[in-house]
Amino acid sequence: MKWSVQIGRILGIPIKLHITFLIILLLFIYYFAAISFKVGGLVLGFNVLDTSFDLKLLYSTIASILFFSTILLHELSHSYIARSNGINIQSITLYVFGGVAQMEEIPRDPKIELKMTAAGPGISLFIGIVAYMLYDFLGPVHLEGVDLYFVELSPNIIQMNPLNALLITLAIISFYNIFLGIFNLLPAFPMDGGRILRAFLAMWLPYLEATRTAVAIGKTFALLMGLIGILPPVNPFLVLIAFFVYYGAQGEERETYFAVSLEGIKVSDVMTPVPNLVYIPPDWTISQLVEVMFRFKHMGYPVQEDLSGPPLGIITFHDVQKVIEELHDTVRVKEVMSKDIISVEPGINAYHALQIIARNQIGRLLVIQDNKIKGIITMKDIMRKMEFMNMYPNSQ
Repeated sequence: MKWSVQIGRILGIPIKLHITFLIILLLFIYYFAAISFKVGGLVLGFNVLDTSFDLKLLYSTIASILFFSTILLHELSHSYIARSNGINIQSITLYVFGGVAQMEEIPRDPKIELKMTAAGPGISLFIGIVAYMLYDFLGPVHLEGVDLYFVELSPNIIQMNPLNALLITLAIISFYNIFLGIFNLLPAFPMDGGRILRAFLAMWLPYLEATRTAVAIGKTFALLMGLIGILPPVNPFLVLIAFFVYYGAQGEERETYFAVSLEGIKVSDVMTPVPNLVYIPPDWTISQLVEVMFRFKHMGYPVQEDLSGPPLGIITFHDVQKVIEELHDTVRVKEVMSKDIISVEPGINAYHALQIIARNQIGRLLVIQDNKIKGIITMKDIMRKMEFMNMYPNSQ
């Protein structure tokens, strides 16, 4: 099942929405329509307007889309700095907790990583401050008799007019962008603050050691946050964020370990090359294919007429499972093979290949150049190479 859908491109970068993002967007739309509260001089939420709930939902939808668009701007700012320093951005995906820019490689220069990472919180804080200045210039929304800094507001107590709706929208954009900017500066992965901390540490430490130190600090921060969350009064949202931070830190350490371990390793160094590659002719039956699978113990094979011919598709054990056993002697490979070939070129970095395998949730990639198969690379091949290099670090 595909959990993300591409909605377009900005600056040539594919923009994707994850299903968790769509869920949180709907929750925010309802939240902003059903609740109103005051933080300092800001009025947040449309329930305070004296109008129908349907109209509150409409205004809330507009405000939510505008706010989540600023999250996209946050990620685009990272991507702009990265691309201006020669780092390719493969895609941007918006998740429940924000956006993630998928980079082809991790910037190893700490100064570049520092600039790239700081751009996100910087743009969020900039948007939040500008929105607040507009809110203060055009308004603010006045609440008679409400002087507390933080207070929940009763519904339908402010006159409904376009200006008040605009002011509440500006207040939402201002408050949540400032909150997002400050929250992202916390010194823990996967927030930007964790990467900023790593960039500073990497000015004095090896990159992997700097990552592990930043991860340890982030995990400690997450544990303290979780402890505070379970103390009375229990705060489940704080506990959820603590889990998010803790496992996000683990993921960052793992990704960095892969990137550093595979540095300088090309797909051609790891793949099973032609002529050692086992291929399947398209007119073979499924029974013939299964015999080859038992003999060679591989779960996927390229389909082609001969080793010098162009790739026609790829056949995997998952495809075989779709065919009932009684038809194995009659169904041909070409009838069930996948023609949607995901491939890489032999000269790219093995870490990039690993990212493609993980992102597409597949076990192998065909290595193709000039429409000819040069080999095949699997997750197991890459892991075996990393294990060998860790045992013999002076070999490659």
